Amino acid sequence: MNSIYAPNQLNDSFSAEESWEIHKAAYIKQLKSRGLPDNEIKKSMVTYEKNKEEFIARVKEQYRLAAIQRKKAFEQRALMQIEREKAAEHRKLAAVQRQKAEELRRLANLERKKAEEQRGKDTGQREKANELRKQAEIERAKAEEQRKLAEIQREKARAQRMKVQEWRDSAETILLKNITLSSHSDNNKPIAFKVTSKGSLKIGIRAHISLGNTLIEIYNPQGSKEGELSLKFNSKSGSDDDRDEVEFTSGALDKTISDTELGEWQIKISSQRSEGTVAMSVLQYIKPTIDE
Repeated sequence: MNSIYAPNQLNDSFSAEESWEIHKAAYIKQLKSRGLPDNEIKKSMVTYEKNKEEFIARVKEQYRLAAIQRKKAFEQRALMQIEREKAAEHRKLAAVQRQKAEELRRLANLERKKAEEQRGKDTGQREKANELRKQAEIERAKAEEQRKLAEIQREKARAQRMKVQEWRDSAETILLKNITLSSHSDNNKPIAFKVTSKGSLKIGIRAHISLGNTLIEIYNPQGSKEGELSLKFNSKSGSDDDRDEVEFTSGALDKTISDTELGEWQIKISSQRSEGTVAMSVLQYIKPTIDE
């Protein structure tokens, strides 16, 4: 009997506990729609409730990460705005310097004309014109420097925009799923997911069983095994009263695969009279398009 938890699709106006209650109600409704007797529903709910703490923790973690991502995006936008304002200021300064240079060139031309008219009478005008030309060259150099600074600021702003976009696109959730294992149903149907772009794949699996044996295997599109997790439940000896307390066998598999193959991957669960749960997640980290 399967139950899909997808906290990444929940509205974060709900608390983690409210999200759990919503999924719990949906699960009970699903069990009833299958016509299961009350004792079977109660038995399934005992197993289902064991996932509560893990579910709530995962929802809270996703809310926390989402808040961090929003904060980072806000900070990056603020930095971009600052860089744009700096670039605009440098452009304004460059325009002022160009105007000064134009005015000084105009004055230099006037002085040259005066110098030509009074050549032989007053060499001081030529010297003044030369000085004005020198000042004009200095102002042109300043204007060019301001233009270069403005271009640098524009490049910084563009790099910040690319970093923000790269950060937003760096990771993608491909699969997030919980499976309830039952000795009364078929647990051997594979879970498939598609990889459509190159990047690093991170697969996380958590399993708890209270009965039977379970084997979980990861296969790439070529049919080659990339990893496995095997669990076998061994009940502790003791009286029937002692067995009223639920016992578990737990296991975890974390697998990171670089430069993943494109195509359909599969997670196969083979169980023999198993009772328990399997939680799995698959994230893909896309290779950056620029250097940090």
